[in-house]
Amino acid sequence: MTGVVPGRVFLDTSILQTLQDYGPYIYDGDSIPFGDHIFGRADGPANLEALRDIVRVWSGHGQFQLAISRNSLQEVADRGHSGYLQWALEVADYCENWLTTVTDTHTPEAQRLATMLGSGAFGYLGVKDRQLIQDAVLLGCDAFLTFERRLPTNSGHLKQRLRIEVVQPTSYWNLLAPWAGLF
Repeated sequence: MTGVVPGRVFLDTSILQTLQDYGPYIYDGDSIPFGDHIFGRADGPANLEALRDIVRVWSGHGQFQLAISRNSLQEVADRGHSGYLQWALEVADYCENWLTTVTDTHTPEAQRLATMLGSGAFGYLGVKDRQLIQDAVLLGCDAFLTFERRLPTNSGHLKQRLRIEVVQPTSYWNLLAPWAGLF
């Protein structure tokens, strides 16, 4: 990642799910039950802790703009869990103030970059990832925050071609941590 803290951050649905599933740990400092599946993933606990630290810095600081999209909400709805959908809609309401200022004003450059996602150069992306990254580009996001492991392996290519960082919480936190005291 570059030395600049990404301020406009698109939340992948994997982040939305993690925020909902681990809300008591992230927001309230509760412990994670012994044997939770997060411990079965080598990078799980570190990413969860980083996400908790990120949320703590984001809370109450207007300089960070969070975004999700209609495609995000559709992906959540497709899971068929009404509680998850309701929670995602609440997050969308939180993000809406910023989204309403940029949704209908995509810059020509953002449109050009988003159109590039249709090329064969991005064939490694699944349809849903492609849609969400396209949304993030159109919304002028600096970063795409995901809990997935595979997607960030292509971060260099995505950054070079689309000018968006695709990162897990640990990578984003490594950039944000030196500045956290200022926020």
